[in-house]
Amino acid sequence: MKQLDIKFVKERNSQQAARQAAVMAQLESCLPERINESFADVNVRIRFSGSAGIDVTGFKDKEERERFMRFLEELWTDDSLLDTA
Repeated sequence: MKQLDIKFVKERNSQQAARQAAVMAQLESCLPERINESFADVNVRIRFSGSAGIDVTGFKDKEERERFMRFLEELWTDDSLLDTA
């Protein structure tokens, strides 16, 4: 199964934590839909972790993985991604 795993380090400041929670909720609601417009069967997981980062797994074809990474970069820099957060 193809998976995108986005990891956040939990903020300690209550205001920053509230903003972080809003961002994570927005990503959980919009990312799967946006990704599935171009790539089928990609599971999106957003969670807290000891270190921040993004992992992409399950792509058997190197070209498809590279295409997904380019798509993800374009999506990540799209200002409309978090408009409502």
